[in-house]
Amino acid sequence: MNEQLVQEIEVKEKKKKAPFIIGLIVIIFAVIGIVSVDIFVKNAISQNATAENDYSAYAEYLTWVVGIDPDPFTDITKADFDDLLNIAVCSLLTDGVKTDEYDVTESGLIVPAADVEQYFRRWFGNDVQIVHATVQGYGYEFQYDANKNCYYVPLTGVVPPFTPRIESVSKTGGLVTMKVGYIGTNNIEVSADGTIAPAQPDKFAEIKLKETADGGFNLISIVSLTQGEHQ
Repeated sequence: MNEQLVQEIEVKEKKKKAPFIIGLIVIIFAVIGIVSVDIFVKNAISQNATAENDYSAYAEYLTWVVGIDPDPFTDITKADFDDLLNIAVCSLLTDGVKTDEYDVTESGLIVPAADVEQYFRRWFGNDVQIVHATVQGYGYEFQYDANKNCYYVPLTGVVPPFTPRIESVSKTGGLVTMKVGYIGTNNIEVSADGTIAPAQPDKFAEIKLKETADGGFNLISIVSLTQGEHQ
């Protein structure tokens, strides 16, 4: 296996207002042509969960919603489309079942646009129509080739700024409302045996999801919470 390359990057210009900290979820795009993901903080993602209150399915869905950290929105059609496309592509890339099938060239991993569309609909439903375009992310770029209708994933690594920790969940019908903490790197200590020390989130958000007929979720809204609101 080739040596994994991980590079830390700065948060996007539009997010420099807050002291965001680079997180611990690392996507590796250069491991013998196979995209893989190593989530060092998987235990912290749903740290507050109990046997009677399992948040793991929500946490898995939110991995890249929180990792990409889109600007807040109350209407999915008003969300930053580039961020939504980025979430869809990254979610696809961390699905080993899919990426095992892809070819690699000098331009990178070849990802069919049709597969990106599938993940886009899975995450956001049909209220937002996908428009394929090159994705700019945290120190990386997923180049879209309109002629071949595919994306090229670079042979580099990236570290998103946050990983999610679900503080609470409430359900009304098929609507799921969560209070989610955004955990940054400097707030987490991982020991040699893999255990994770308690961490305080850098910020909080109320995230709403809609349950789908196939057992998944569609993202509805992200609203920032103040110190008093999240308690």
